[in-house]
Amino acid sequence: DPAAEERGARAAGKGTDGDASATSQFSNVKGLLWKRLRERKGRTVPKNETTAVAGPDGERYGPMEGGGDIGGDTGEGPWWQLCPRRTPSRSGSRESLLPPPSAAELDLTGENVIIRPVHGSIVGEKFCFQIINGESSRSFGCTSLAERDRWIENLRRTVQPNKDNCERLELALSLWVYEARDLPPRRRLRCHLHLDGALFARTTAKVAGPDGELFWGELFQLAALPPTRALTLALCRDDQGHPCQPVASVTVPLAELAAARQPLERWYPLSGHGGGERAPSVRVRGRYREVRVLPIVRYKELAEFITFHYRELCARLEPTIAVRHKEELAGALVHVLQSTGKAK
Repeated sequence: DPAAEERGARAAGKGTDGDASATSQFSNVKGLLWKRLRERKGRTVPKNETTAVAGPDGERYGPMEGGGDIGGDTGEGPWWQLCPRRTPSRSGSRESLLPPPSAAELDLTGENVIIRPVHGSIVGEKFCFQIINGESSRSFGCTSLAERDRWIENLRRTVQPNKDNCERLELALSLWVYEARDLPPRRRLRCHLHLDGALFARTTAKVAGPDGELFWGELFQLAALPPTRALTLALCRDDQGHPCQPVASVTVPLAELAAARQPLERWYPLSGHGGGERAPSVRVRGRYREVRVLPIVRYKELAEFITFHYRELCARLEPTIAVRHKEELAGALVHVLQSTGKAK
């Protein structure tokens, strides 16, 4: 019952800390912080301070009970009915979100449902995601990165409502594919990125020069990955006579990229090149991150400290940390302040 869920979420925000963590996964941190604000300011939070999420086209989703992006009940229907209608794609490679599908239509009832972003190089369009359930899969396209991330997050919460109260491991790969050398001259080639044998992304197709050199300079940000052990870089021909024919490949253990404190850059020699004078090689720079996320109740004190003391924290850290760490730290601070309603 949506009305009962709404009343439960409101009760969780007004109850004690223990009640909040047990009743609502969204109100754990935010409910505590609003309580602290009311105690400090001696007043209730104005209605216009309630969190609302702005869409890429200016539409606002909310206000939401419990602080989820579009995961809560607004009293106007479930979140998938709040998404604005989108223009269908001209390509047949995926489905558009027109009209917005319901949870029943998406069939999220299986035990092994996988919801993941799909790189634009695979489907030919940006901002797509895929739902894999058993032996079937469906792909959907959105109009912006923010919209795609909202769909993925809320579909995952539909599959696993207790997500924020469980410990989990989040995996992500950042990979620069710079260049290759000693290639077959004047061949049109791509570099395919496979994770445990599954194709996740590929570079644009370019023609190697007469000296066998080829430059791509492309960055791939692959987030929300399944548990993966190895990255395979495969050079493939991209012409009419030999589409996607492998030329050479190399397999890199992801543990090697995860062990380095900084992104690891090196030349990797490729095998299976056909017995030429020199084996072709590719230069990449990568970082594999395994982040262990604790139940959200464990972050209450940290979120409270950042919310009330972020200015002093930034003033102390700014002159002491390296420039390469500031962007990552700033992004983390903004995410915390967004979750607690202090930043839009």
